[in-house]
Amino acid sequence: MNIKIKTHYLILVYVILIALAAAWMFPLVSMGTLVIKSPAEFNTLPFWSLPEIQAIPGNFSSNLRAALVDADIGHSFLNSVIYAMIAGIGSAFLASLAGFSLVHLRIRASQSWFMSIFIGNMFPFQMFLIPLYLFLNALYLYDTRLGLALVYLGICIPFALFVYRNYAFTLPRDFFDAAKVDGATKWGAFYRIFFPMTIPAFAVVFCFQFLWTWNDLLFGLILSERYRPVMTALMRLSGARGAVPEPILVTGAIVASLPTIIVLLVMLKFFARGFTLVTEK
Repeated sequence: MNIKIKTHYLILVYVILIALAAAWMFPLVSMGTLVIKSPAEFNTLPFWSLPEIQAIPGNFSSNLRAALVDADIGHSFLNSVIYAMIAGIGSAFLASLAGFSLVHLRIRASQSWFMSIFIGNMFPFQMFLIPLYLFLNALYLYDTRLGLALVYLGICIPFALFVYRNYAFTLPRDFFDAAKVDGATKWGAFYRIFFPMTIPAFAVVFCFQFLWTWNDLLFGLILSERYRPVMTALMRLSGARGAVPEPILVTGAIVASLPTIIVLLVMLKFFARGFTLVTEK
C-alpha cells in the first residue's frame, strides 16, 4: 500500500514539474519561431509554422543586423557592458573594503556607519533624479559614460555592503587576530585572508548588481542622451512597434538578455555558495 502511494505521489510530482517546465519553455519556443522568420514570412505564415531550413540563417542574420545597426542596439549594448561591469566589480570591491573595516577592524560606531550608507536603499530611486541631474551638470558629467557609471556605482554600493557585511560576520575573528600576531598589516590581512575567503560574496554582489544595472531604465533614460544603456534602445523599439517588425523586436530582446544569462551561468557555482552565505572552513 505504501509503495502504491509513493508511486502515485512521484507520478504527480513529475506531472507538475513537466507542466511547469512546459510553461517556462513556451515563451522561449515562441521567441525561437519568431527570430528565424523574416518580417514578410511573419506576416504570411501561421505563427507556429517554420520557414524553409535554408532560409533560417539568412533570416536570423538579417534580423540581428537590423536590431544591432538599424535600431542602434549595438551602441547601447556596449554602454550597458561598461556600466554593468563597473557597477558590478566596483561595488563588490568597495563593499569588501567597507565590510572588512566595519566588522574586523573594530572601528567606532560601526553600526552607525553602516546605516548611514545603507539608508540610501530605503528611499525610492526617483527621489535621487533631480539631485543627481544637478550634481552631474555642475561637474560637467551629464550625458557622459563616466557620469552615468559613477551613478550606477553609487547606487549599487549600499546593497553590496549589506551582503558583504553579513558575510564578514561568518568569518572567525581568530584568523585576523592570528594574522596580526604574525605581523600582518591591515591591508595584508584584507588581501591575503579576508578577500580570498569572501569570493562567494563577491560573486553574489557582482551578479546582483550586474543584473540590476543591465536592466535599469530609469537612470539611463534621464541622466544621459548619447550614452544610454541597452534597455532604452529596447524601449525605443517597443515604442515604435508599428514601424519595427516583430522578428526584429524579439531578436533585439534576445540579444539584450544574453549577457545576463552568460554571467549567471559562469558565476553559478560561486553564486550558489555565496547566496547561502556559507564559508568553507
